[in-house]
Amino acid sequence: MITSILKNTRILDGRAYIGLIAFALALNLEGASLETIILAMVAGVLYVAYSFAINNCFDVDTDSQNPQKHEKNPIASGELSFTVGLASSAVIGLLGLIFAYFTNEVMFAIYSIMLGLSTFYSVPPRLKAKPFLDVLSHGIFFGALPFLFGAYVDGVLSRPELIISIAIALYSFALEIRNHLGDYESDLKANLKTTPIVLGREKSQQLVFAFSLSAVLLLLYLVSPPFVIGASILVVQREYRIFDATITMLLLGYLLKAVVV
Repeated sequence: MITSILKNTRILDGRAYIGLIAFALALNLEGASLETIILAMVAGVLYVAYSFAINNCFDVDTDSQNPQKHEKNPIASGELSFTVGLASSAVIGLLGLIFAYFTNEVMFAIYSIMLGLSTFYSVPPRLKAKPFLDVLSHGIFFGALPFLFGAYVDGVLSRPELIISIAIALYSFALEIRNHLGDYESDLKANLKTTPIVLGREKSQQLVFAFSLSAVLLLLYLVSPPFVIGASILVVQREYRIFDATITMLLLGYLLKAVVV
């Protein structure tokens, strides 16, 4: 059962979001205590684990019709009961909240908000099944807020950090649409009204490109000109992996710039 509970957290699938929190903490190593950084990192890992676990609990209807998602969801595959999955998710979420409580008041407030949004994204009223709210909520609870949670570890939010949070939110919008596009057929069968279902594939892909390019341009505003070379490829190619690589390159470039300065 323990193996199935751990599998339900899909922690490897959430590694990018864990990396996002780690990135925010790394930007502020000098202004925070080691204890607070460790508490924040543990809380961040638990948050990502909770978000994926609770989503699995309420995604059985679509994951059972999607071969790729079926294997990643032990509740859909029958390895784990819904009751145990829900209870273990609640414990993980509560533990994360406890660790966040011992960081600072603002971080705890941010953590509480993103935990609430993450919950209602999956459970009724299930924001992920509400057109446009699915994209908006994802950009907040799996984009801007996790970064701001880590960034406030030193007790200050700088202008560059606010710009980065907006860029990450925009890119999270794109990732959510991409995820729904991957689930397009299973969502149709489950009668879910996601943003791509309402807009259609072509318009949704255009939105992915628009949000992704907007995020890149914002990050370019903060990073040195040499990184423009890598980002310029996006003008002629709309490959998702190129966007992913460029966003990662720009964030790492900003981190390097911040550390050197």
